[in-house]
Amino acid sequence: MFTNREKEIIILISKGLTSIEIAEVLFISIETVKTHRKNIKQKINLEEVDSGSLLKFAINFAIKRDENTH
Repeated sequence: MFTNREKEIIILISKGLTSIEIAEVLFISIETVKTHRKNIKQKINLEEVDSGSLLKFAINFAIKRDENTH
């Protein structure tokens, strides 16, 4: 469902990083991060610009991912 880059960004969002910080960590532009965030929101049917809901999704995603690796 998500690209590898989107998964990376979701994990970084779950850690509380801002879009600017994500861009710096991944060595990509802020505009690229914004595009990925937009695509993630579309894939989870999150139409509103609601960073709290995206953060909640990201944390749940990270927890499930962590559970599947242990």
